[in-house]
Amino acid sequence: MSYHLRHLDTGAVVHTYDKEGAALAFLRDVVRLGSHAAARQFVLAYEDQRGGMHTIAEGEALMTRALEDQAED
Repeated sequence: MSYHLRHLDTGAVVHTYDKEGAALAFLRDVVRLGSHAAARQFVLAYEDQRGGMHTIAEGEALMTRALEDQAED
């Protein structure tokens, strides 16, 4: 399974990760170095073993997920 971080408006793949936590860490960096508005511009999806894509979260919900993930560390 792989995790794909895409730009929300264009659908362009920003990066592919082996673990969800790595993608969420990237988004925390976007918040820290950029802004909350910048972090809301992404969608995170995972590709299952059959090649199907499944959205995990996007926009505000994804940014919140990333910030909550940090709280659990």
